[in-house]
Amino acid sequence: MSSRKRAPPPSDSPRKRTKKSPAPETVITVEDEEDDLESILAQIKAQEESEALARRLQEEWNAPGPSSSGPPSGLGDATHASEFIEVSDDEHQPEDDETMARRLAKAWEADVSDSDVELIPPSSSHPKTHSSAAEKGKAKSDSSSAIPPIAKLEQCRDLFTGEKTCACGAKLPSPRGHVVFTPQSPPPSLLRLLHVPCKKCNTNHCRGCMSPVSCPLTCKGEGTECSVQTCCANVRVIAIFETLGGFDRQYLGERDCSDERARKAAAKARANRGATVGPGGTGYGTGNTGGWGNDYVYGRGRGRGRSRGANNGELQLPITDALASHFDEIIVRALDTVTTYLPAPYADDPKIYDMLPHDCIGALLSLSQLPELLGSLLRNDSVTDWITRIDVYHAMLALLRRMADCELTLEVLIGTRWEISKSCGLEDWMWGDGSIVWERKKDTDDPVPAPPLYAHFKKLTRQCEAFLAGASSLLESGEADDGGETAETAVKATSLCGDIIAAKDDIERAMAVIGKNPESVLRDLDRPDDPSGSGSTTGSGREGKGKGLDPAINLDRVYARECERLAFKYVALSQPAQTGTGLDYPGYKYVQELKKTANATRNPKDRLHLVKELAVMATSLPPGVWVRVDEVRNDAIKIMIAGPEGTPYAGGLFEFDCFIPLEYPNKPPLMHLRTTGGGSVRFNPNLYNCGKVCLSLLGTWPGRPEEQWSPKSTLLQVLVSIQSMILIELPYFNEPGYGKANANNRASQEYNKNIRAQTTRWAIVEWLKDEHKDGVWGEVIASHFLTRHDAIRPCLVDWAKHQTNIRKYGPSAGAYALYPSFGGASIPMGFDDYAGDESDEDGGDDDEFGGYDFDLGPVPPPYGDGVVQGAASHAPYGASLLERAKAAVGARPGEMDLLDEFDKGIQRVRGWKLGDGDGSRE
Repeated sequence: MSSRKRAPPPSDSPRKRTKKSPAPETVITVEDEEDDLESILAQIKAQEESEALARRLQEEWNAPGPSSSGPPSGLGDATHASEFIEVSDDEHQPEDDETMARRLAKAWEADVSDSDVELIPPSSSHPKTHSSAAEKGKAKSDSSSAIPPIAKLEQCRDLFTGEKTCACGAKLPSPRGHVVFTPQSPPPSLLRLLHVPCKKCNTNHCRGCMSPVSCPLTCKGEGTECSVQTCCANVRVIAIFETLGGFDRQYLGERDCSDERARKAAAKARANRGATVGPGGTGYGTGNTGGWGNDYVYGRGRGRGRSRGANNGELQLPITDALASHFDEIIVRALDTVTTYLPAPYADDPKIYDMLPHDCIGALLSLSQLPELLGSLLRNDSVTDWITRIDVYHAMLALLRRMADCELTLEVLIGTRWEISKSCGLEDWMWGDGSIVWERKKDTDDPVPAPPLYAHFKKLTRQCEAFLAGASSLLESGEADDGGETAETAVKATSLCGDIIAAKDDIERAMAVIGKNPESVLRDLDRPDDPSGSGSTTGSGREGKGKGLDPAINLDRVYARECERLAFKYVALSQPAQTGTGLDYPGYKYVQELKKTANATRNPKDRLHLVKELAVMATSLPPGVWVRVDEVRNDAIKIMIAGPEGTPYAGGLFEFDCFIPLEYPNKPPLMHLRTTGGGSVRFNPNLYNCGKVCLSLLGTWPGRPEEQWSPKSTLLQVLVSIQSMILIELPYFNEPGYGKANANNRASQEYNKNIRAQTTRWAIVEWLKDEHKDGVWGEVIASHFLTRHDAIRPCLVDWAKHQTNIRKYGPSAGAYALYPSFGGASIPMGFDDYAGDESDEDGGDDDEFGGYDFDLGPVPPPYGDGVVQGAASHAPYGASLLERAKAAVGARPGEMDLLDEFDKGIQRVRGWKLGDGDGSRE
């Protein structure tokens, strides 16, 4: 049976048949005023047939139905002859489905039974179906933005790895290769991967959109006629993918090699390591047995650690440095290449792909190892390392500023990140040759969030500001003029610090544009349910009923945040001298040293070393350590250290004075303990009542070479050593010859009871007096005691249950400074030996450490409230220490209830309302 195509004829002319017809057709024009019964019946019949036909077509074409818009333009055969019916429409309104079906039905009735019509299926999808698909795709894209970027890239995988089709019909695989970062930018190995050549038709194409390009099949982007780099947004995102894939391969390979080198070094160190605690005690070397060695003191440096590693790798340093320098070159080239292809909407001549970039860019960046690299660079606290790797940091800052220009890439800096447990690299994952494993929470199996990269700027900018404060005075004073080397280094570092602060400002301005508050981003990190850093490791044993956070964990987090806020500051420790000329430093031990060096000049390199070290300290102090540096004399420093929890020093604050000699770092700093109860209390075998701090690292006691000060040692190491090696749980055994620590030792238990009482009196209650409100430590005192009140008071209550001298602190309470004894019996130290002599601070031997020759006379009880203006730790140094201690004994009032005094002091401190005060502790 033959078939034919037919179309509705014009309404103003007779129907012309394309096939033979026995008789001419009759055209019936239906007007509203000429309707008769016959035409009405014909229309009803046509409508019924039209509906039946529409239902059949719906089943065949899977169309929405007769009520949808956009019906088929041709239909199948008809069995009844009829005529075309034209319905006039003066207003030319578009036909709805029902009207069109009526008209077509009338036309089909004109076909005679022997005529056939060729059915033409629709050439495109239904308009409504198109709209629904677009909306569905958009909804899917939006939902994927709230989950790890891996879901986003799953939708775009075909763009990067799928098969391409040439105009000649040839199927072309997506090219794959290794990007090697050469001095040429962009590297030829990358440009080659942006082309898709077809050998069948001898045509090269853009890999992003398959548009033909004029360059030859072997083009690597070197010719001026190659325009593939700027062809479309797709090829730009492919370039980023290939660049990140090449970077991941080299970064992961370098990390594996570095881990292997670290394992070998650690194994070698373990083989050479002696005992960590021996008969020499803490801080006292014996020359042939191990004490606390470099593994503790020197091994805690952060960053790349080039200048702070253990000594066991010195022979490998040239090789290691050469490898590190080469890898830094690769990092710079990779960062520069990524920056080249990122959107630049604020460029002088932005392109379409700058204004409308591919929406997979952010997911590619997040899934690669680039955030890991950026995070490590931003966390690095070594200013020396910054200067050494200044090219890397400049490349990083250029990339960060470019990322701040586009909302897609800005989200990588400020949005939620997820910890990656193991990664094969972006390229291998995209091609299905490996997997990326996310760190998971143990309780919910959800991905563990990581802090946004922007959060690292908080500490980094504080460190930059600390360095700028010291470096500016160095440059202004002209002390950096040593032939140009130191001045050049100082200028480079100053410029870099300024660039870091400027990059942070750029990111914050971009955040403001999209309505993000920088403070809110940082506050989100401190929420109790924030799992960063601990989400996958927090044990269930510390949690109570339900899923609420343990209050102790929350307290530690809040306290750490408070300590970070107040950790380091430049302040005025001096005041104008009463003579009218010069400056006085009241309450500072090393006034004479400041006067002697007032007109001296520090070696420019040593001065820059100190500036850099103080900048590192600004962000590296552990919780419970605070530093105040004089804004005029940077070598005058005050330090406060909190007693660690679980020790007889818990909750207490211990103040130290520090002086940096001109020869530093070739000579150690001078340290003096001020919290001694006016010279009446010796808190530790290493902390004398005269203020002397005995530590091999300070050169105040001989020890093994690795225990001694070296030019690579730092003040931060001294502070960490005091907090963790002297203020310990069993200080009795810090004394040489007392053997291994034993918590059941009776003498040690009695020693700790006395230390607890003295800590409560002089390191806690003494600081809660109003006279300290406007002092250098006012904010620290308020922050420490108000934040940790719920931990300190229960500790004092527990102490009071086991010893009477907490609630009845006085002459008859047995508040003696018990010295470590022999054979388990505690021996009170004689008064003259106990009071000591400040000349010992220069390193002279004391009788008690030489031949253990003690005067067994009565021990002076610590003096009480009201002596030396109620501030024993700030007692003037005009009188001899012995005279002040004896005067304190004679002036002592009756017994004190230290717990009651603590409660009263807390109420006073609450009224200070200093800084954030108690308002931040809910």
